Amino acid sequence: MTAWLQKNRWFLIALVVLIPAAFVVSLIPRFFPYFADQPRPEAVELGDVVRYSGVDIQLTQLEVLDGRGFDAPAGADVVVATFSIDVIDPPEFTICDVTLVSDESGVEREWKSELFIGDYETPDYFETTCNLTDVGRYHLQMVFAVPHGEVVDPEVQVTSSDALPRVLRLS
Repeated sequence: MTAWLQKNRWFLIALVVLIPAAFVVSLIPRFFPYFADQPRPEAVELGDVVRYSGVDIQLTQLEVLDGRGFDAPAGADVVVATFSIDVIDPPEFTICDVTLVSDESGVEREWKSELFIGDYETPDYFETTCNLTDVGRYHLQMVFAVPHGEVVDPEVQVTSSDALPRVLRLS
């Protein structure tokens, strides 16, 4: 057996080098587009106005409320995010998604907004869904149910299908 290994050592060394190299080369055309399409969060401070997908977006208020005061589901707090949105140059078609993000526990978690949480009522002058297609200014308020006491410093992530991979992280 050792004579066979010595006789074929250069062939075996070539296999050890070429097989992983061929594997890496075959993944390159898939990896770079995948990597380029990954969301790239851009941090925006509370009160700052940022142009995103033809829209000026401003987070005017972000507060965590004790869920027990609003008869929220057991073990939940209520997070209220209030925006001022001015649609200037709307994209032809876009989907707007707003989520709440927190990485305080060491793992990034996110929550979708809810229309109703317990007794909390969104005032009538606020919109409750994100719409980036109609020109004009409106105020948006979204509510989220999060685990009680686990989210102290949340961020709101705004994603527009027209502006991907750029996403906003407002806090």
